[in-house]
Amino acid sequence: MAIPTAAIHLARKDLKQAGHAIAGTAGTLDDQDKAALKTEIERRRGELDPEYRDKILNGSSNRQLVAYIQLLAKDKGAEPGKIDGLWGTRTDFAFDQLEHFEQYGELPAPWRDLAPVAHPTNRWPVQEESKVIAFYGQPGSNLVTVEVPYTLRLDWDLSVRAQRVTCHKKVAESVQRVLQRVLDHYGEQGITDLRLDRYGGCYNNRVMRGGTRLSMHAWGIALDFDPSRNRLEWGRDRAAFAKPEYDFWWQTWEQEGWTSLGRRRNFDWMHVQAATLP
Repeated sequence: MAIPTAAIHLARKDLKQAGHAIAGTAGTLDDQDKAALKTEIERRRGELDPEYRDKILNGSSNRQLVAYIQLLAKDKGAEPGKIDGLWGTRTDFAFDQLEHFEQYGELPAPWRDLAPVAHPTNRWPVQEESKVIAFYGQPGSNLVTVEVPYTLRLDWDLSVRAQRVTCHKKVAESVQRVLQRVLDHYGEQGITDLRLDRYGGCYNNRVMRGGTRLSMHAWGIALDFDPSRNRLEWGRDRAAFAKPEYDFWWQTWEQEGWTSLGRRRNFDWMHVQAATLP
């Protein structure tokens, strides 16, 4: 795997903080960077994996860079695996954790350990077409239009504003409760700042993007928010809604039994649905 340019910038920042004379800003290592890396790696040689120590100490500046990033990740409580100077999937994940720590002062929550809310307000059906039909009826049926507590703006045309959403009648009150709690917690300015008013739609009788089965939108039991910053294929490394400031947002939906594909499957962070995953 390729070393991301962001790793150079982060290493350079820490080398400066360690007292090294670092002036470069380019996306490649310069002579000052290389000298500082060599010094720090030598200083911490005892922390290098014995099997790879000589290869790192006598290796390329890129290998020393990777070892340094691994050490920094370890310092912050991340788990880069062996300090071997090789950029693999484990180091790549540890670097994502390290970037999160740099931005928020803490490691991200262990998202794969997320468990469903013990006693959600509602019990929605499993996302299987026969079960969804048995609970909600045929796609496009039983729809209602309800008032929401704050103004929504269409994400791709902010001049279009909405105070109502069209959804299935069985989820209508739940949608209203969630958005009211969100308003009470964040306030209007917080909602604007976090773009919780950027609306991507609810009822839309269509198949899933990238699939052949009907979307939960076809029943009006799914809503999308801020799609431009939470694109379908983006994971938690890029999606805005994966950040800690959205924890209350997701917890509020989950208390009502709704499912976030982002929190459960790490894609489509814009999407929340009143159907559980198989």
